[in-house]
This record gives sequence, C-alpha cells and structure tokens, in this order.
Amino acid sequence: MNQDWNKNLKLNPEIIEQCHEIKPIDTMVGVLCKDVETTVLNVLNVINEGLYRYFADYKKAIVVSEGGSTDKTVEVLELFQPYNSIKKIVTQDITAGGKGAGVMTILEIAHEVEAKSVVLMDGDLLSIKPGWIQTISNPIIYGRADLTVPYYIRDKNDGVITNNLVYPFTRALYGVDIRQPIAGEFALSRNLYEVLREHPLFPPDFGVDIFIVTVAAAEGMEVKEGLYSLKIHESTTRYLEPEKFLIPMFRKVTGSMFELTKYYEDYWKNGSRLQHKGFYRESFSQKPIPVKIDINALKKSFHNEFESAKGIMRHFLPSEILTDLENIVKNDETFDSDLWVEVVYNYAAAYKHTEREPDKYLLLDSLKTLWIGRFVSYCIETEDMDVNEAETVLQKQAEVFEEKFNYLVSIY
Repeated sequence: MNQDWNKNLKLNPEIIEQCHEIKPIDTMVGVLCKDVETTVLNVLNVINEGLYRYFADYKKAIVVSEGGSTDKTVEVLELFQPYNSIKKIVTQDITAGGKGAGVMTILEIAHEVEAKSVVLMDGDLLSIKPGWIQTISNPIIYGRADLTVPYYIRDKNDGVITNNLVYPFTRALYGVDIRQPIAGEFALSRNLYEVLREHPLFPPDFGVDIFIVTVAAAEGMEVKEGLYSLKIHESTTRYLEPEKFLIPMFRKVTGSMFELTKYYEDYWKNGSRLQHKGFYRESFSQKPIPVKIDINALKKSFHNEFESAKGIMRHFLPSEILTDLENIVKNDETFDSDLWVEVVYNYAAAYKHTEREPDKYLLLDSLKTLWIGRFVSYCIETEDMDVNEAETVLQKQAEVFEEKFNYLVSIY
C-alpha cells in the first residue's frame, strides 16, 4: 500500500472557505450518504433537533458527505434547512472508494473548522433519535474519552462479521472489550481525528470502522461504549444478498484489520492483555429484531467453496489444520472455536508476508469461505438459544482468542 496516497487529497477551495467562515466549531455531526434518498432527510432532521435541544450553548455544524450518490440524495439534501444556530456544509467526497472516503472528507472539514468533537452517523438510519447525539458525544465533551462506540441491541444472528471475527480478534490483540467495533456510528475527540487524518493506512472503504477503533486503541487513547439502543438501518436488507454486500464488506473489513495488525505489531505483541472475569452478564433490555438465517444454504455454500479453495488454503494453513477442515466438510462435523481461532491467527500471520494485491485477495477470499463454515457451526449451536445464551457462546470464543494469543505471537 502506498502510505502517502491520502496526503495529496484536498478539499474543494469553496468548501475550505465555508469552513473558515464558521470556525471554530464545538460539536460537529458528519452524515455519510450513498444513495439514501428515502432516509437521509429524516436523519438530518433528527440530528438537527438533537443539536438544537441538547447543545444550545455550543457552536455546532452538520456536515454531509454525499458519497457520489446516483439517486436523488443530492436533491433531497438541498431541501434540508437546519435551525439558524446550526451551520450546514454539503460536499462531495475528496476521493472515491466508499464510506472511508466519506469519513476522510468529514475529518478534513473537522480539521478546517477546528471542531472539538465529531460525531459520525450513517444516512440510512431508521431508528435514530435526537438524544443519540448527546449520549454518544458526552464522553468526548466531558473529556473522558477519545472515542465512543455504540452498543446496539442485535439479534444473535446479526453482526456476523463482528461476532466471530472482528470483536474477538480486536479484543485479544488490543485489550479493548468493545463489543461492536464496526457498529457504524462514532464520536471522536480532536486528538483522535487528527491522528486518523495523518495515518498511512486510512482506508477509503468499509474498512474504516475497524481502522478508527484499532488506531484509537493502539495509539493509547481512551475508547468507551457510549450509546445503547436498538439500531435499524435500511442497508440491513442488503444482507439478504450476501454476494452483493456482505461478502465485499468482509474482504474490506478483514483486509484493513490485517493491515493494521502488521502495522501495530510491536504494540500488540508487547501490550497489556485483557483480564477475563470468569462470569457472563445478562442483558434484559428490549428484544432485538430477529434475523433469519438459511443454515442449509450457508452450509452448501461452505462445502462447495471449500472444495474449490482448499488448494489455495494450503499456502496459508499448516497441513494438520487443513486436514481437520477436510474432515469437518467430509463428515459434516462441528467447526469449533478452537480450530477457528488457529485458522484466523494463521491467516493473520500469512497476510504479513503476502505482498501482492492479487494474493491478498485470494487469502481474504479463502478465509471468507472458512468464516462461513464457522458461522454455520455457530448458528447450529445457538439455534435454540436466546440472545443471552448465544452471547455466552461468543464470549467464550473471545476468551479462546485471548488464550491462544501466544500462539499468534509464535507464528507471526
């Protein structure tokens, strides 16, 4: 990766002029948009109300990154008029790519307006409330955190990339028990966003969420959960078409996660380890919206893809692990968490030594196949469990990631 690729990206001079006219700003909300014509006006109106209601004495702004939308999002954005005390900036992304490009654009504007805090919100949120802005911002505003991340109430089959991969991996390496590190919404301090702006691994795509959390943790900043709610967003419906949405997301998120693992190797090898407490808390909040999973279809996909990809997997896995995986497919056995953790750690180590982009793609694609296999076993194991029982399964899996940490160190 070219570590200077984002250094030459600049905001439009007209946008910079707008920024200088309204600076300094105390609290700024950035809204990320991509073809959200049906939802974004409500999101903006709710943010507008939240800022007006809870931040009366603050200098505030709403910044919208329109994300290269091809529907009527841009026309809808023109309809939005904030309260007089709230400034509004709408801009195109400073580069192509996706969500990361939008975040990059918003943080550049935050720099220009000298924002003391930044909140990032997706433009397709359906469940957003005015109080969200205050709740997620407070740890930043009161100087108690550099990053706040929501804890959303989710079904046991939701958050499929988070539950079995991103959460336990991040917890084991960086010692932060942030349950949903790719939740989508964040509040950031000025200290953090200035570090992110200059970071050589800033991804222009889906990998930006795990990038934000990992950098904050590895740079020694305070990371907290800061918003507890039910999340409903329009893009959840795209999970029904995994090849179009979820699978590309897996590649981007995991690729960014492994790049950061390589970059911060000295930190996580020598950092302090999280101490588990040996008990599991119960959630008795409102019930999440159920997510239906076609286990048979997923199992068929795993078996078919494994047969096609096992030749590639030989480049990334020890022979004994590959033999175990072949037995799982052949005999329809359980793909347990102990084996899964060793698979993930071997792939992380292999990624370190994989230089060519086509080879990285093959690596991530074959890990995606194995991730589907682990998810199938998780779904079968938790099929008759409630949310708390399934969460205990995931917590125990996270502990296995921690217990096998020295295994990663030994092979990395």
